[in-house]
Amino acid sequence: MKNQIWQAFTIAVILSFGIPAGQAHAGDAPASLSAAEIIKQAAAKYASLKSYSDEGATASTLGNLIAASYTFNIKLARSNLYQVIWWEPDQVYTPKGVVWSAGNGNFLWMGKSFTKQKCADQERALASATGISGGVAANIPGTFFKMNWGNQLGVTADGARRKADEKIGDVDCFVLTHGAGGRTNILWIGKNDFLIHQVENDTSAALLKRTLEEQAKKNPQIRTLLETAGSQMFQDSKTVETHRHIVINPLLTATGFDYHVPAVPPQ
Repeated sequence: MKNQIWQAFTIAVILSFGIPAGQAHAGDAPASLSAAEIIKQAAAKYASLKSYSDEGATASTLGNLIAASYTFNIKLARSNLYQVIWWEPDQVYTPKGVVWSAGNGNFLWMGKSFTKQKCADQERALASATGISGGVAANIPGTFFKMNWGNQLGVTADGARRKADEKIGDVDCFVLTHGAGGRTNILWIGKNDFLIHQVENDTSAALLKRTLEEQAKKNPQIRTLLETAGSQMFQDSKTVETHRHIVINPLLTATGFDYHVPAVPPQ
């Protein structure tokens, strides 16, 4: 059942994408800023960065069940340098997955039972890692590189609206929400730095059911999955991704983005 929950959650994560949504002193950003103005300033801030790093955690649920939770590290630099590593919280020395480019190709590794895969380009590598990383490989990388996939400040964020401001940790944030068709995206954007400090993606049970049933018409494995799990799979899903220790324009070199896949011990 755990694998079935994970498969349903992975599809829900993929469904949630395509819906976006110098130091200053607190209060410098006008309270009257519209959602569109906040998005414009945040997009400009990411575009101005040469490099970026952070760490954080995700918490994901399918109904009342915990689907997946990860801790992660992200490093990004122009023009195509990136490394995203995610772990299960109690296994911080054993990566669950890594997607990276040190300037010599785009690679994905999904843990000790898999071999390293070379992907055609940056966008395909990060998109391939999105579901299995709980969205971590898409949200900030997609925004930093202004990609079609994962960009939280893209053109489909035009319909975003402001909610009441909130804090993420000790960071004062604007809160923007956008959604349609059973999907909801919420962004917490820092008032001082115009960077994303938290992302929430929600997918309704009805949308997940429609999508799984449609895919089951073409994929026998999904049909088997539905027949085995039944209605337990059709529940609302939620993923909350929180970013901490954000560093802008850190000094990073290409070699620091490379990842050496551990050797598989002989059987």
